[in-house]
Amino acid sequence: MTHSRDTASGFQSNEGVQKLSELFPDASFFACSDIECQGFTDQATQCRPGDVFIARCDDNDDGHEHISIAVAQGAVGIVAERMVPTHGVPLCVVADTFWAWSRLAHAMEGLRGSSVRVIAVTGTSGKTSTVWLTASILSEAGLRVGVVSDAGCVDALSSVPEGDPITDPRQLACWLRRLEESGCSHAVVEVSSQLLAKHALAGVDCDTIAVTNLGSAHLDLHGTASAYRAVKERILQAASADGVLVANSDDPRSQRLIERYQTECNGRVLTAGLQNTATASATASATAVERTLAGQTLLLRCDGVVMPVSLDVPVTSSARNSVLAAAIAIRYRVPAEKIARGLESVRSVAGRISRCDRGQDFAVFVDRPSSGHSLASTLSSLRRLGHGRLLVLVEETLAEQLGGQERFASRASRWCDTTLVVPRGIASEKATNRDLRAYALLDRELSQLHAGDCVLVLGSVPQINSGPFDPEDDFMPLEAVVNGWLELAHEPVAGWGADRRAA
Repeated sequence: MTHSRDTASGFQSNEGVQKLSELFPDASFFACSDIECQGFTDQATQCRPGDVFIARCDDNDDGHEHISIAVAQGAVGIVAERMVPTHGVPLCVVADTFWAWSRLAHAMEGLRGSSVRVIAVTGTSGKTSTVWLTASILSEAGLRVGVVSDAGCVDALSSVPEGDPITDPRQLACWLRRLEESGCSHAVVEVSSQLLAKHALAGVDCDTIAVTNLGSAHLDLHGTASAYRAVKERILQAASADGVLVANSDDPRSQRLIERYQTECNGRVLTAGLQNTATASATASATAVERTLAGQTLLLRCDGVVMPVSLDVPVTSSARNSVLAAAIAIRYRVPAEKIARGLESVRSVAGRISRCDRGQDFAVFVDRPSSGHSLASTLSSLRRLGHGRLLVLVEETLAEQLGGQERFASRASRWCDTTLVVPRGIASEKATNRDLRAYALLDRELSQLHAGDCVLVLGSVPQINSGPFDPEDDFMPLEAVVNGWLELAHEPVAGWGADRRAA
């Protein structure tokens, strides 16, 4: 990929000139019949001679107020949502400048109309896990798979995730281009409601769209539950002419999405769910035959073929995500035995529920829930499985993100016996008396656990490619604190639950 300029919010490309009339067929043009774009930006002060300035608007800033600066900087065209003075510079008026930004980003820096099949995964919870489970299955089938997710990105030439979560359509466009150039035949992409709110898939033809579930989340961003679900439904606009929708048949809210897709897009629908009356005709379904804190065994049904599958993580959401990934794989004619091997080869997903084994006789799981919806699902599953105590350790910052410490503790108490909110500086060289008291309490609670008990650690995970912990950062992830405590308290042996997995 070649650029003559690359900044945080604007770029020029050597890939050729884009005509806005072709990209925005419903736009209105003033002082011109068309605008040719070779570079664009939404930062007026960064605008350079020859750039197109896009007046993006959000709750914090109105790009229309900065048009005069962009013109003074040498902008050759303005894209706006309303008629505004441009001092003679050609103007293109569109309904949504976020949509225009995304459409232009993908045209200039995204896929080049290649054979890469894009699989877009959205939903209230389970997106990241479903993405990586799907990638594992498709890789097992011999396909060259790339991934873009909150847990990092992997192209066809790499094996270790890198990069940060995608927050901007331009970032997504650049990553898709990278996956294409590395030789990927399939790209599995996690699409959050934040990205959909920015029309991040505008200009992308998705071969498959998968929806894990539709609950309520991120109301601070979207306002209401109905507005949130409306944003989620934007993903249907990205379906290709022969695209397929894969939906969770266990989720009643997804039924509306299915009906809309069949009516408006006349598209094919595959369903997946845990075995019940609603999933009797599902493309992929599963029945749990064993589920303990040590893991779970499912009977997976894929187009009539039944295969046993052992999963390391016992929660119900893990089974549901696995079945959805299986349905996506069926869309690409992956045999049932490869689906089973692909699911079993995934031990954990960075930042999502995973097991921590250091020889202790109680279960320890680590998770960073993206919403209260996913947290409730995990806690209820662990509560049903465990016969002993359920201890929840949560980083202070995460508790605040999920509604505040008091509210978090109140909600968690529905399922757990004890909840500890842990300060960020608990293991810092600059630990305060409050931090030391918190560590003493954590140490006491962990020391009192016995066989059959369960610990759920909720908080940040080390940043991808962040390297070793630096005490000067004054922060150690709670996962690392608990892991260190376990290593000191127990001899390094094969690990809790290892006998079951070996069997």
